[in-house]
Order: sequence, then C-alpha cells, then structure tokens
Amino acid sequence: MLEHDLWLVVLPTQMRLKNKKKLTILVATSGDTGGAVADGFYKVKGIDVVILYPKGKVSEVQEKQLTTLGENITALEVDGTFDDCQNMVKSAFIDPELTNKVCLTSANSINIARWLSQMFYYFIAYKNRHNPHEDLVISVPSGNFGNLCAGLVAYKMGLPIKHFIASTNINDTVPSYLSSGNYVPKKSISTISNAMDVGDPSNFIRIQKLFNNDFHKLKKIVSGFAFTDTQTKKALKEIYNNNGYVADPHGAVSYLGLKAYLEKLGEDKVQGIFLETAHPIKFAPIVEAALKLKINRPKQVEKVLNKPKLSLSINDYKSLKDFFLER
Repeated sequence: MLEHDLWLVVLPTQMRLKNKKKLTILVATSGDTGGAVADGFYKVKGIDVVILYPKGKVSEVQEKQLTTLGENITALEVDGTFDDCQNMVKSAFIDPELTNKVCLTSANSINIARWLSQMFYYFIAYKNRHNPHEDLVISVPSGNFGNLCAGLVAYKMGLPIKHFIASTNINDTVPSYLSSGNYVPKKSISTISNAMDVGDPSNFIRIQKLFNNDFHKLKKIVSGFAFTDTQTKKALKEIYNNNGYVADPHGAVSYLGLKAYLEKLGEDKVQGIFLETAHPIKFAPIVEAALKLKINRPKQVEKVLNKPKLSLSINDYKSLKDFFLER
C-alpha cells in the first residue's frame, strides 16, 4: 500500500509551493492505508499529516503504524466508527472558517489521485493472466471502494475485464444495493476484516457516476457478495490448506466473493483473480488462531510494536475543528 501513497507527495508539494503555506493532509482511515499515508509523508518539510481512526476498531499493528511516528504526524483517536471519521473529514473540507485558516488536502481513497495509480495493477493483472484466451473476472475486497473504482476506470478506458466482484464483510451496503437497486447507508459493524467496516463508502458515488447512475448498466459489470466472520475464518483455512498461502481476512473475503461468483456462473471457461489487502501479520491473532500456526514478524513491524503510542482523543467534529484552530 505504501507505494500507492508515496507518489502523492508530488501533488501536495506543488500545492504547498504555490500557496507558500504549510499544507495539512487530513485523512480518515479504517486501519490500513492510514499507516501508508503516515509513513509516506513522515518528516516531509512543510507538510503536516492528521489521521483520524476509530478507537478500538483497528488491529494492534495498524494502530502502531498510525500512532508511533510523531514529528509531523498526528493521530486522532475517534470515539466512533470509520464512517464518523470520514464524515468529520468531509465536514472539515467544506467549513470556510477552517479552510480559510488551514491549507487542507486529502490522501487515502477519498483522494482520486491515490486510487488512480491502482489502475495499473489491473492492466498488469490482465497482461499476466494465466490463460490469455479466457475471460477474466476480478474480485476486490471492498470497504470505501477506491480499489474497485480504480478497476472500473480501467475498464472504462478499454481494459476488457469481463466482470468485477465487490466482496464485502457484513457491512453489505453495496451488495444490498446491487441486489435491490436501493442504496441505503448503514451504521458500520466491527468485523475481523476491519478495513472494510464501512457503512457508507465515499467512492461508490463515483462508481455510480461512471455508469451515469444507471443501475442496470452497473449491475451487468459488477456483482456484490457479503460474508460473515465465520465464513472468513473458514476461507483462511481453505486457502491455506489448498495452496499453502497465508491470506489476511480481507483477502479471504475477496476469495469468497470470487468463489461465490464462479459457482453462480456455473461455467469453467472463465479465470478469476482475487485481490489481497495487507500482510497477515496485521491480523496475527485472528490468522494464527484460524490456521494454528505462527506468523513471522517482519522487522519493520517489530520496530513499531516497541514504540509508544502517540495519539489524541476526539469525540465529534467540534473537537476536530478546535484541534485545528487551537494549534
């Protein structure tokens, strides 16, 4: 994930030079990409990073990646869900009292510059698919829907992928929409695939716009499936037993989505790819318990686990606004 965010340094640095003001990158994270943003902009001169994350709803490793850097990185622990964090970020960008005093920009999937780079993965996957004579379907673990949006932009540019699968956990706002045609945001529920615990994904409106808000056109190219934690744990074991691959919970959900779609399709002349999200060490207690094995910790993970947590607690948008205005 880190490489997705590093190239963003160019864009905000240009903005900072033009405005001659310190730039603040404000993001909300459900656990995963926030650490990449923090690491990508760590100690970059003229740039501050403020990351909102939901209290108690990210893994230990994810939290350490967010909260141990210090310097120009500030982690704000929100007593709420990821959707609450994201709504606060959106409110900040449209608050003139705040934006007149603080030069704000975004990162993460709320910023299209982040996920546009992910388009290239779809082209690479298509080029390197196992059998070039078979149609390709791709299953995407989906939370805020930036990755799937990138794939659909690639499709709109002409990449001949046959079908996409939006694979989610029980936060099934989009799969429900694809089934009923009614988009109804829901309060997010905590799961073991926490980066997908999103009840109102901000990028889905972009996906709808790609298809001119035509439900039937969208449904022809995208299917949605949702899975429980119990199913996810079983999938972790199935993937490992069949292929010796240690997936993370998000990848397991993606695998289940691909499997469900292929079973529903009922034909074998299609090849499928399911996308992964993160290193399984970020979810070691869950993965190790499911697979009855020990995951070796990468050195960079060992390093952050031994650092003290540095974060501030906030409860609502007023708390966020006061944080900025009082700095």
